[in-house]
Amino acid sequence: MIRRLCAAASAVLLTAGLVACSPSALGRVVPRAAAPEGLRSPSTTPTPATTPKPGPQPEEKHSGKGNASVPMTWPSRIGFVTFDCPKCSGHVAVNTENELIVNDIGPYKGTQWINDMPGRQAKTFTVKANAAWTLTITDESGLPVLTPGKPLSGKSEAVFAAPDGVSSVAVTTKNSGRTAVWVHSGDYSELPVNQLGDYKGSVPVTGPAFVSVEGDGTWTVTAS
Repeated sequence: MIRRLCAAASAVLLTAGLVACSPSALGRVVPRAAAPEGLRSPSTTPTPATTPKPGPQPEEKHSGKGNASVPMTWPSRIGFVTFDCPKCSGHVAVNTENELIVNDIGPYKGTQWINDMPGRQAKTFTVKANAAWTLTITDESGLPVLTPGKPLSGKSEAVFAAPDGVSSVAVTTKNSGRTAVWVHSGDYSELPVNQLGDYKGSVPVTGPAFVSVEGDGTWTVTAS
């Protein structure tokens, strides 16, 4: 169940032998880069640039049956997409112009994000399915919130909100062909975990942030 399209930034993972560059590999890895150190006048104090937090965004919902091309109205901000096709069989896929967010077989329900990189706004979903489906986009208010010390369990893809004060998230997966953990903070996403087989470990997270868990089996996540 590898979800994301290969990008140039996945080369490091390829050399480690963890993923193959295929239409179902990853495409969200954007390494963080320090801003260039420009010349500063000794008489002035630089003011850090901040991006205002966007206000609430109404939910956007689509439904259909079978293959479809779905224009969306979601603005240029991160959104969280839940695709649900309970009676699907065979190949199930959902992609935007920028990435493949669902790539599965059989019944599917899971959540992924879109618009996590500046300048790459999604405008259309392409759905491949053979049964009735729903697709819902929400802002962060629709996500489960990680509470330190309180584990959450489930299966398939899921996204969580990690509030301010969270410093790490422990992740355990079982019966998983592949485990991937993404962390989105600020304007970029990183992939600290991408491996085959079961996984047990902790991922550093500086809240507020979003954490995505992808895998073929069950998972448990606990913030601290």
